[in-house]
Amino acid sequence: MKPNSWVSSSQAKEMLTKQLVTWELATKNYRDFQNIQYKTFSFDGFEIKVQFNPSRVRSSGANVDPDALKKRRCFLCLDHLPVEQERLPFGSQYLVLCNPYPIFPEHFTISTRQHQPQLIEGRYGDMLEMARRLDQFTVFYNGPQSGASAPDHMHFQAGTRNYMPLDYEKEEIMKNKLSLVLQNRDGEIYALKNYLRNGFIITSTDRKSAEELFRKVYKSLNKPEGTITEPMMNLFCRYENNTWITTVIPRKAHRPRQYYSTGTDHLLSSPGAADMGGLFIISQPDDFRKISVGILADIYEQLCLGNDEIDRISDLIKQNKIK
Repeated sequence: MKPNSWVSSSQAKEMLTKQLVTWELATKNYRDFQNIQYKTFSFDGFEIKVQFNPSRVRSSGANVDPDALKKRRCFLCLDHLPVEQERLPFGSQYLVLCNPYPIFPEHFTISTRQHQPQLIEGRYGDMLEMARRLDQFTVFYNGPQSGASAPDHMHFQAGTRNYMPLDYEKEEIMKNKLSLVLQNRDGEIYALKNYLRNGFIITSTDRKSAEELFRKVYKSLNKPEGTITEPMMNLFCRYENNTWITTVIPRKAHRPRQYYSTGTDHLLSSPGAADMGGLFIISQPDDFRKISVGILADIYEQLCLGNDEIDRISDLIKQNKIK
């Protein structure tokens, strides 16, 4: 990455402010966002915040089958971006874009200039740099079958810090939900359990150390059968107090059975990183009316790993079987 083309938090905010004047689609959707409705459900020491956001219907219902992706125009490719959409270069490979369909008060997409598959391997270091430069935001990643609506074009996203429960519950998480798995010279891997969206948290003050620890977690995760080229996961990274904090939420399914149901059980939900961060997105009014603690718990149980599976993965790391 070229050091003279970094984007800071203030530059991203400035671009968003300008886009809300110059881009009609963004202006409308961010204005509508001010009136969005929420429901909050309490669980064991944490909460799930449900957001009713009709503008996200295109993402929730996106057809990400390989044949469908080949037939549609990629909306992240340079030639297909709206003329009104400004682009801030981030290094030599990425562009920072305002997301015109926000689920955060400030929402950005950070996409590659080239049309390349959505894969985190070899790009986690880039994510760390984004989190450091965009230090007022949380940077997140949807795996190609873990919520990405453009699994054929590599991208990250960034949203307002402390808007997802995963961010603002960090003290409760660190105190009551974590157990140490492994340490290296400048960082740790913790197991995150009893949180509905179980996984691992990596903390490190050194970039190389963080990359080493992430590699151990990454290589310990199973790749589901089929054509998926990486383990299913969602990632979150923030940089605070000179420390990177990365949360890895492994997945065992892309969408819950409710998505495919045709009866009263149907719920248009295709959870991605925001949902795994505790900000559950709903785009249909009937779904918002019927959502409940039981439905949320059922969906997360279908998609996420249980405590026993997190323990199994933790043991692999502890036994140094992952290199």
